[in-house]
Amino acid sequence: MPQLSEIELDIQTKLLRATFLKNMAFFQKFLPEIHQLYKSYEPNKVKLTFDSNGEVNIVTDGNLMYSNSPKAESIKQVDAFFKKPQQFAASISRKGTLTYEHERQLKRFYDERVDKVGTKHSASLKATLEQLDFISMIGIGLGHHIQELVYRTKIKHLFIWEPDKGVFFCAMHTLDFQAIHSHCLEQSGDLTIQIGGNDNQFVNKINQLLRSNGAFNMSRLFMYRHYHSEKTDNGFKTLTLLCHRLLSGFGFFEDEIMSISHTLTAAKHKFPLLKAPTLFSNHLSEVPIFIIGNGPSLDQHLDFIKNNQKNAVIFSCGTALKAVLDAGIIPDFHIEMERQAATYEWIDQVGHKEKLKTITIIALNTVYSKIYSLFKNAYIVGKPKDGGMDFLYEFIDKNDYPGAYACNPTVSNAATAFAVRLGFTKLNLFGVDYGFKDETKHHASGSLHNKKDYHGYKKRVASAFSVKGNFCERVLTTQTLDMSRANLELLLEVSPFVKCFNFSDGALIQLTEPTRVEDIKPFPQIDNKEIGLTTLLSDAFSSDIYGNKDFTKLFEEKLIFFKQIIGQLCQSCKGEVKNRNELSLLFSEQYKFVHQFKDKRDYEVYFRFINGTLNYFQTEIMSNTFYFDDEKAQRVYINWSLNLFEQHLNWLLNELIDYYNKPSKY
Repeated sequence: MPQLSEIELDIQTKLLRATFLKNMAFFQKFLPEIHQLYKSYEPNKVKLTFDSNGEVNIVTDGNLMYSNSPKAESIKQVDAFFKKPQQFAASISRKGTLTYEHERQLKRFYDERVDKVGTKHSASLKATLEQLDFISMIGIGLGHHIQELVYRTKIKHLFIWEPDKGVFFCAMHTLDFQAIHSHCLEQSGDLTIQIGGNDNQFVNKINQLLRSNGAFNMSRLFMYRHYHSEKTDNGFKTLTLLCHRLLSGFGFFEDEIMSISHTLTAAKHKFPLLKAPTLFSNHLSEVPIFIIGNGPSLDQHLDFIKNNQKNAVIFSCGTALKAVLDAGIIPDFHIEMERQAATYEWIDQVGHKEKLKTITIIALNTVYSKIYSLFKNAYIVGKPKDGGMDFLYEFIDKNDYPGAYACNPTVSNAATAFAVRLGFTKLNLFGVDYGFKDETKHHASGSLHNKKDYHGYKKRVASAFSVKGNFCERVLTTQTLDMSRANLELLLEVSPFVKCFNFSDGALIQLTEPTRVEDIKPFPQIDNKEIGLTTLLSDAFSSDIYGNKDFTKLFEEKLIFFKQIIGQLCQSCKGEVKNRNELSLLFSEQYKFVHQFKDKRDYEVYFRFINGTLNYFQTEIMSNTFYFDDEKAQRVYINWSLNLFEQHLNWLLNELIDYYNKPSKY
């Protein structure tokens, strides 16, 4: 193409300017923060230019972003995307014993699909032409690829992350954002834009979008990277690595039934509840805290811990209790977080009953209440985003008794969260491995996990991947352990006043200091340790909140509205759904219906009970539909699945009515 004449150049420049002004007007109305960002923006390193072919291009540091025709390159890239897209396919583990009803039902969805179309199918590997429910777009360039995508298929949720605000400024001259926005709205979706930031913020934003619109949108999370740069490559790598974390932590309805039962029991017995940090002082804040996990490296530190019992406050975590007591160590606090009744059985198997009666237990409100009788004293801590606490918050001040941040998914998370909330500032991690070097040596040698008569016995734990080690190159880990590690990192990130020393020979934990016992100075003995801890417990926890209320009766009054909500969800499952697009629309409506109760004091408990099950069941159903390329077979499967989901919802309602005031049956 010859160079543009002055007239052609003037026309093209005016068209670019007109597009920019149209976009600015759109952003001013719908995304004012973007309008504000570019209101007085002056391009610096990244600018628009006309290349040798007379096409609009982007130049940065003297180099063109597109070496050939920008439009032709973008179309070629879209062709490649539809043939072999980068995508995360959601799946829910079905391995091992199926204890809960939801596990059995989720497996039925999977088994039915496998029976009809098998485990692998070409349709599940391609980008569907009917609709993309969620696509994460890394890099916008001139936006020609986005125009081509919406021309070829429907896009429901489009999330664009452009790390470079100069590149986005260029795209504002070539891409009609209002048209893209309208396209997403027509599918009952939305357009989300993030400019600048890093790869972690990018992934966190995706997590927020999924939790606002429903995890089923991640049944196939399509990932599209338009151009290479350090930031776009890091974003793509981080999202690929962390996708499994986005589809976890929702909980299930059965979990909340156990939670409300155990919370009501704790309220009945008026177990003291942890206050907000601003309502008490910790005069022992500077003493060392030993967090004792049950990882395999605990074995090498038991003697050191025993020799320093008087020099530190010791938190034993869950199943580490047996190894600790067997070694002659008496923890100051034992920490628990599990709901299941089986936790009582394993603590009872630990032995050392006289020693247990000298130990104080601190547990989440969700914990099986019978456990408390095994210990000297019992104190409880609120779990955030929990049905039991959401119910209590209807009657007590959430600001005065907030939940403990980052207290799950493993008991070491609970222990570190409790220690930080109590005001301790010097944490020392032992056996908090979050990984293992040998799949047959996954816990401390003295752990019940190695006893064949223990319900949680496993000869071997299958790893999911490897991560950087604390004292070695790599260690094996699982998705749960990796999430546990990530949550501890989040806790430390928001607690800059805390110093954390990691003695564990497991996974590297960011914001902790890898430390060996032989490299530290001796810990001095703590003066009046027992008196100080007794004072701390008295100041930090309170039973006054319970008053004379009958919380069990108060919850019983909420069952009427539970029936109405679940009845409406069941009714929504009855209509004939013709295809996956209609299913996506139905799931969006269901999710909006349940989501309306979120963050409303008197209604939050309804959202909490239903949200997790809704997310997981919708995701599992939607994920399986991608394996059907025959429309009739897909329609039959969809409606069979909705019928099964309706049956499960009715079962859950009956389960709630029968067990909200009874201890866990699991």
